Amino acid sequence: MFGNPELRALALTAGLINLGGRLVNTMPPVLFVRDLGYPAGALGLFWAAGGIGLLLGARCGRRAASLLGYGRTLGLAGLCVAPAGLLVPLLDRGPWLWVAGAGWLLVMFKTGMDNVLGVSLRQHMTADALLGRMNATFRFVLTGALAVGAAAGLLGEVAGVRAALWAGGAILATAFLPVFLSPLRTRRELPAPQAPVTGAQAPSSSPAPASAGQEPGCADRAGEKAP
Repeated sequence: MFGNPELRALALTAGLINLGGRLVNTMPPVLFVRDLGYPAGALGLFWAAGGIGLLLGARCGRRAASLLGYGRTLGLAGLCVAPAGLLVPLLDRGPWLWVAGAGWLLVMFKTGMDNVLGVSLRQHMTADALLGRMNATFRFVLTGALAVGAAAGLLGEVAGVRAALWAGGAILATAFLPVFLSPLRTRRELPAPQAPVTGAQAPSSSPAPASAGQEPGCADRAGEKAP
């Protein structure tokens, strides 16, 4: 998977989004309730704004891709929207609460768009017989990034809540760069379906009989969900 520059870019961007998102999501409970004295309901509304952005991004992804192209949509959304991640660490009393909430909504809008378009692209770039391996590799990268991001608590304890928020915001603001700097940025259409992997090329734990044909796919396209 990492030998393909487009798949590699998708994996790196998705991993960075998970890392930055975990860093940012770990700190608001402490900041809202302990430092700023807001009620728990205010924290819920902040997170709800992100959920709305996620839903809107997922809904708009296909339409934007039909107008601009799949790779171009990912690249332009990153360039125009991802820097909003730097608004989230500005979270404070008064109007800064609204500024940070708007930034979080925009970040999650891009994440929803990435989920729809990124999963579509990576599944079309991969032969059916290799879908299982590709998806497993993506899961390893994405869940590994979440595990590393869980260290936000330690970072907040050592450097402070604001420092952890700024670290997460900076990662979210720059997570689009692997896609933006890759050949994927110029792709307009989904790739043509990959040719079936047959014979000696097919991954198998035991030797295939001489009369064996195409191996069955390891994963069904329709069953895969966005990270």
